Amino acid sequence: MLCALDQFATPLWQGIDRLADPVARAVNSLPSGDCVHTLTMTGELADCFPGRQDGVTQLVDYIAARLGRSNPIYVYAGSKGLITPDRLQGCHADVASANWHATATYVAKYLGSGILVDLGTTTTDIIPFHEQQVCSRGYTDQERLRTGELVYTGITRTPVMAVLERLPYKNVWQSIAAEYFASMADVYRITGDLDERFDLIPAADGGEKTRYHSIKRLARMLGAEYDETDALQPWLDVAHHIAEKQFEKIDLAFNKVTDRVGNSVGKNIVAAGAGRFIVNKLALKNDYELVDFEDLLPLSDEKLRSANNCSTAVAVAALTRISHQVMR
Repeated sequence: MLCALDQFATPLWQGIDRLADPVARAVNSLPSGDCVHTLTMTGELADCFPGRQDGVTQLVDYIAARLGRSNPIYVYAGSKGLITPDRLQGCHADVASANWHATATYVAKYLGSGILVDLGTTTTDIIPFHEQQVCSRGYTDQERLRTGELVYTGITRTPVMAVLERLPYKNVWQSIAAEYFASMADVYRITGDLDERFDLIPAADGGEKTRYHSIKRLARMLGAEYDETDALQPWLDVAHHIAEKQFEKIDLAFNKVTDRVGNSVGKNIVAAGAGRFIVNKLALKNDYELVDFEDLLPLSDEKLRSANNCSTAVAVAALTRISHQVMR
């Protein structure tokens, strides 16, 4: 039974020491008594690590040392399942960025066949599964970027300049600045689609997270300015255009994956992540049945329906529980 969820900002690219506060807060929030911990990751290629293997090793060592050696600790290693930290040697490639695989494996066990679309703050995973097995073509980030199963776009951290190069402003097409002036969090704050709980990273200029300040940031992308006396509608039009272009990127990748698997996986889309509202649009456009990730979970409290944005953490916890039940 799922009893509690929490999420902490971890700007890992600034150094592994930036994990100190969020890890301490997470450990302090745990219930008293013995706990079983399971780790998965997606940060092993952050700027603070010289390479993937070193990143995996440092992250596992860092977290494991702070969880207490008296409690069982496992690391999710994809198709190899759960391993203990002392078995990490030779498994780095399986552990690296295996978070998506954990979510898809859990979903496959409960739904059988379908497509998981986990649209988060930074990336979008599009993972087919069939007969309770993950059937993605790629495994590493590089392989999944090639196959369309990973789209490096999300609803908060993605810079606007990574979504498009030109857009119409007041009925005239123009180029935009190739600068990190605004992010997709600003876009969806302007359109009214953003749930502020999911925007944990500072804005591009470190400024306030209001619709007004988001429009000011977005205006800089066009070499323009905005103040409260200006008309709102042109900026609503700009924001909706950018959002539509991001949707087209995701839809293109989704159709690349579905064209490959055909009808074998059925017509269910499992929606996970903070960008569930986009997944809903994806299901409607492509005539798929939408299944919420949290509908596949045993929830102790209706308030925990935010599990959709913590799908990987929930999945590894559930898979660990299943594994322990089997071992008994």
